[in-house]
Amino acid sequence: MYFDHSWVLIFLIPAVLIALYFFKKAVGRKQQLLVSSRAVIAVILIIALANPISFMTVTRTDVNPDLVLVVDNTSSMGYFETGGGQELYDYFSDKFQVKYDTISGTTTALGEKVAQYADGRNQIILVSDGNSNLGQTLEEGIDVAVQTNTTVSAVVPTLIQNDLSIELTGDKSVIYSNTQEFGITVRQAGTDSVTYTYVIKQNNNTILNETMTMEEGEQEKTTYFQTRFMYLGAHTLEATLTSSADTDTVNNVFTKSIYAIEKPNVIVVTSESGASLTQVVGSLYNVTVVENLTVFGDNLGEALAGTKTVVLDDVYIGNLTESDVAYLKEYVSDGGGLMVVGGKTSFDYPVGHSYLDTSFEKLLPVVSVPSDWEGIQDVYLFIDVSDSASSFAANNESILSNIKKSAINIIESDYFKEANITYFTIGDQSRNDSGEFYFVGNPSEAQALKKEIEDLKTGDGQTDLVHTFDNALPIMENRSGQPLVIIISDGNLLNQRTYNELLRATNQADKYGATMLFMNLYTSGSKRPDQFNDSRGNIYAKSLMRNYKGDGVYVESNQGLPIYPNFSQMFGEVENPNENVTESGLYISNPRHFIVQGVNISGTNVSGYNGVTPKAGSDKLLIASDGSPILTVWRYGLGRVAALTTDNGVGNGNYWASELYTAPGTKIISATTNWVMGDPNKESGLVIDCPDAFVGIPVTLRVQMYDEGVPVLTLDDQRILLTMESEGVYTAELTFNRTGTFNISGYPVTVNYPLEFRDIGVYGDFRKLVESTGGNVYTVAQAKALYIQNNGDTTTYQTREAVSFNVFLLLLALIIFLAEVIYRRVVEIKELKRLHEEYDKREKESPGAPPPRPDMSQFRRQNDMAADVKTDAKKFLAKMKETKDKTKDKVKDKSKKDK
Repeated sequence: MYFDHSWVLIFLIPAVLIALYFFKKAVGRKQQLLVSSRAVIAVILIIALANPISFMTVTRTDVNPDLVLVVDNTSSMGYFETGGGQELYDYFSDKFQVKYDTISGTTTALGEKVAQYADGRNQIILVSDGNSNLGQTLEEGIDVAVQTNTTVSAVVPTLIQNDLSIELTGDKSVIYSNTQEFGITVRQAGTDSVTYTYVIKQNNNTILNETMTMEEGEQEKTTYFQTRFMYLGAHTLEATLTSSADTDTVNNVFTKSIYAIEKPNVIVVTSESGASLTQVVGSLYNVTVVENLTVFGDNLGEALAGTKTVVLDDVYIGNLTESDVAYLKEYVSDGGGLMVVGGKTSFDYPVGHSYLDTSFEKLLPVVSVPSDWEGIQDVYLFIDVSDSASSFAANNESILSNIKKSAINIIESDYFKEANITYFTIGDQSRNDSGEFYFVGNPSEAQALKKEIEDLKTGDGQTDLVHTFDNALPIMENRSGQPLVIIISDGNLLNQRTYNELLRATNQADKYGATMLFMNLYTSGSKRPDQFNDSRGNIYAKSLMRNYKGDGVYVESNQGLPIYPNFSQMFGEVENPNENVTESGLYISNPRHFIVQGVNISGTNVSGYNGVTPKAGSDKLLIASDGSPILTVWRYGLGRVAALTTDNGVGNGNYWASELYTAPGTKIISATTNWVMGDPNKESGLVIDCPDAFVGIPVTLRVQMYDEGVPVLTLDDQRILLTMESEGVYTAELTFNRTGTFNISGYPVTVNYPLEFRDIGVYGDFRKLVESTGGNVYTVAQAKALYIQNNGDTTTYQTREAVSFNVFLLLLALIIFLAEVIYRRVVEIKELKRLHEEYDKREKESPGAPPPRPDMSQFRRQNDMAADVKTDAKKFLAKMKETKDKTKDKVKDKSKKDK
């Protein structure tokens, strides 16, 4: 609630003060009642004048709702039949209030259009391939539609011709003479099997010529190649595509500009200069190898200033002085990189002389004590204990009993024997808000978890799955294990929430890469259509898994019996950690991090590692099969630190991690070094960074100025207007309207064909996104036949409307006034009647005698109080005048004395 004229409320203060004054002056209950009622009325009237307003949710139904028809006429739609948008407009015009909007040109702002029209009242139909490449993404637009309860449907015209596009991916800034990996991505508009050939040229010299086949059903295929750039400065990579299935040459050539820079300086501190670690780092960077930092003496600060990264290989804490540590802290805080590698004389070794509780450890993302045993996967059990789960299944057991049996089966399954499992109950509240995990590989922990689940009873009121997700999502955010959410419920989901609310909550788990399994135990006889399935008979639980952004799996028992799924068939085999052997497999625990993106370390083992525990705020990227951290990173000030808690590949003959320093593990070493290094460019002069672009799509040019002065850059002989972002950092937004390679003061930027021609065919997630709003994907003919049947020709929506309380307040004031007047009149009438009766009685007792004067004090004039106020005011003014006269006399006396 808020007040339209809140300033009026200031009058409440004098109103209350005046009321208190008259209340003290009032004589008897009658006058006090009069003052009180008038005061309340005055307060109510002042509040009414301030115009209090509140917003209320109102459900309305439009008989002829607005239908927004967004027709995509951009270049990528040239592969589809035309005219579908106009045909639908003509068909729906007499059934809806149709707004017709089109998108044209070489960019598609489809997400922007959805967000623009999604207001909860419109129905939206997109006639498009679903590819959005400008402004808000389609996912962001659909999120707005879901939040506003707007149904979005799609019509995909018939594909009439195929086409292929090619794109090169990979880093633009590379280190000269180092091996670099690039990707070749080929896309097609159709889904048939096609054969294509690509030729890769480096600086106009052919380095690769291959013929590939895209299988039926595939729309995209990526292959990789490696190459090196043997001189500093600008280079080019060019990919040319040919195929008999191709129909448009505009997207058959893709050029990527490369800028080769000098090898950055790296200091490696190691007692084993021939170890695999040093060899790998030495092949990538300009390496200085020393046995300890003390060799730099008083020049350590200068040496660190000239290097991009420091690698400490199994450095004994006794060989790091407090001065060395102080220099390292300052170096990293100012933006330097630090990579600390383990072994037998670092982290938790040797006992009694480890990194634990040292000043050096404060730099590190780990504490040098072994972490608690953790499995390789986090499993979240959502167990339905709402009231509806108390109904009985076909085996005469309660649904809850069978739900618990299904949960116990998961805990006892060999598939999850290396998992951490927690549970949350589904109901109005949760029985396990802490989110404590149990490692089920430990029998005692598994038994404790089973005991808690077996003791569960119904009684949490109605099903509220949204509440359960609200409790679980913060736990996912702070965990590093791969999340698997298993919902075990009777499917009675819509007691308190709408389907879109359920879907929104479920999709939040996709941010953490969660896989979802819904185990639906229900009995057909107990199904209520409005709670279990929609008007078309679709089961809500099944739709929830189909529309979930991530991987969703649905299984059911329509007799309410326990479910015992084959998890290996559902999710694939889990590699068993090596039991009773000395080696442990490596696993990626956070696949979204730059260091491990696109890296496959399956089959890579280590035979030993240091025992450490990640600190809060760190990121655990690699773990051993028993959950022990192997690679943990964090930011320290402006710099970055990585802790690789296994050895250098030699390890004084122990060879803990020799496999990590051979392909594909070497990618981890190089990517970690690159990550802690940050910007590999030499910190001198002027450094330019700008990505390659597509025609019409803006890109950001960023300039780092190390010398004094303001940078001056030119493009096509025109000076670029730069904006200062921070000290020494300048930016500009550039948009190119033609293809080619542009020279920005010696730095190349290549502009390729419009982005519209890269993403061709139907967007892969188009159906899932549309269905998440409750809509469907149609052909033109299907839309005309089924759209109204599926969506209706009315729209029911909720809207927030302002409601003023003035009428209610004025009515309340009137009621109080009338009640007070009526009350006083009734009392007066009763008193007069009593006086007349008393008068008649006394006259009978003393006939002929003058009657006694009645006591009329009860009827004292109401303006007596006003008279008192007037008298008090006169006294107050007289006193003020007296004080003023005395003051004048004192002034006169003082002036006489002064004379």
